[in-house]
Amino acid sequence: MMTKDTTTDIPNCPPHDAEPATGRVYRCAKSNPAKARDMQIHAEKGSLPNAAPCLRRALSAFRSQRDAEHQIRLFRRWKRRFVLFADLNHTHGKVKLTSGQQPTHTSWWPASSLSVEDRASLFSLIREVP
Repeated sequence: MMTKDTTTDIPNCPPHDAEPATGRVYRCAKSNPAKARDMQIHAEKGSLPNAAPCLRRALSAFRSQRDAEHQIRLFRRWKRRFVLFADLNHTHGKVKLTSGQQPTHTSWWPASSLSVEDRASLFSLIREVP
């Protein structure tokens, strides 16, 4: 497993206009219940090396269940697809509405105190998407 990568070495990450993580978010996942691998940031997985460094340290989420369901239908290679939800609070990190294919796409920078297992434990099933 990759070592935990934090944002402390990146100036202005999370961005200054990111807000405390509060409220419900929805996330697309391959597993129910969520597994650690469903909640790894790109930097932890070693993926998307050419993406913006700060965004590599965020998880994609949605503020709308409908947007999450639409997005997960685009993941045609996934054998099983689940939309999960979590009710975040300020101890869970920072969030910011960011550009994506869906209007409510939100980047969530998990607090450095949350392990991937902790992140996964925050999420519950909304529905499996055929």
